[in-house]
Amino acid sequence: MPVDLLLSNGIVILEGREAARSVGISSGKIEGIYSVDSEPSASERMDCEGMYILPGAIDIHVHLRDLGESDKETFETGTKAAAAGGVTTVVDMPNSKPPILSNGDLEGKIACAEIDRYVNVGFYAGIPRKAADFDKSMLPHVLGMKVYPHAPLDKGTRYTKKRALECMRLSAQHNIPLLLHPDAAPQTKKAKTLNDYLLLHSCESEVKSLKMFLSVRDQVRGRLHVCHVSCGTTVRLIAENRAEETLTAEVTPHHLFLSGGEFAHDDGTAKMLPPLRSPYDNEALLEGLTGTCAIDCVASDHAPHRKDEKMVPFLESAAGIPGLETTVPLMLTEVFEDRISWVDYLRFCCSGPARILNIHGKGVLTQGYDADIVLARIQEGTISGKDFYSKAKITPFEGRRVLARVITTIIGGQVVFQDGEFVLGPGIAGVVPVQKS
Repeated sequence: MPVDLLLSNGIVILEGREAARSVGISSGKIEGIYSVDSEPSASERMDCEGMYILPGAIDIHVHLRDLGESDKETFETGTKAAAAGGVTTVVDMPNSKPPILSNGDLEGKIACAEIDRYVNVGFYAGIPRKAADFDKSMLPHVLGMKVYPHAPLDKGTRYTKKRALECMRLSAQHNIPLLLHPDAAPQTKKAKTLNDYLLLHSCESEVKSLKMFLSVRDQVRGRLHVCHVSCGTTVRLIAENRAEETLTAEVTPHHLFLSGGEFAHDDGTAKMLPPLRSPYDNEALLEGLTGTCAIDCVASDHAPHRKDEKMVPFLESAAGIPGLETTVPLMLTEVFEDRISWVDYLRFCCSGPARILNIHGKGVLTQGYDADIVLARIQEGTISGKDFYSKAKITPFEGRRVLARVITTIIGGQVVFQDGEFVLGPGIAGVVPVQKS
């Protein structure tokens, strides 16, 4: 029986090694991986010579905005950015306008995503000031719960140890991870200088916040996921408390590859939260990702803002940068320059994120899994914000050399993006919301 689509004569990664293979797709699933001389017949064939056939990246930390912030990003522009960047599944954070504290607001996001999406989209929920008031009708549609101790979603919330325990117990009760933005900065304190900002959101603050949540995790045996780890001291703390089933962590490409001293910080080009750290922290994060495996995955923390919010004095600017179109090229460049192995790349960009959120059928290029696939090739270029599909064009990676280009993005067996153009309209490919298995 012929397959629907045959990706012929490409390069796949088998047991960590590159091999010439073809991949068959039928009914949105991977039908099989074949030697080039034993391919099945196909209704449609795509010549992939010289291209890597890879599972699409899964980005579990994305701010797609929309609703009250559609001037910054929409589900259309954000998921277009994902597809063009080789990301086939994104999970949207709840600190939007309005914040996702009720099923009604979540349904508003889902409705937008169903119409405008180009990739798979999942969601997280926030937790109200009274944890007992959590809207349980959200549970079938979310992959985790997110807390922001330094900037609570529900005004008047204070993150004491009691509050942390309530949140951890709530997530454990419903068997979904609690995602932590680790920052113990006082909500009322404002920075008056760059140094104030860095001290307010210091590594000490990151560690202090994580320690509080680790102590309550041990009480209820919940699953804690640490977002955008930025400090070497935090990596060590995670390693000391390592338990893959109950403690996981992520790192962003900007915290891996950029340090604060590289920028004058005259404006908000390189302003993010947590801030950029030191070259020592860059090294510790990379070791935690590829050496000790204290860090499980890479996530972009795609946080789009308008140009007028970024190109103002640092303290007045918004914190956050776009990342959906830079993560895969940056990480594949590390592979192509032999600083990261294929096994590590596939773990922390594809299968690892799926494992953390218990998403079945994604993140691995194997028979029976969803045909969420990216074709990429070695091609030298530079990152240019003006070319982004995201509404956010200001990136601290501007002009950075990369060695990888995404050629084609396939979602559920449907070609969405090819050779720099979208060949399928919005709302057709992908699943909304992505759900845990």
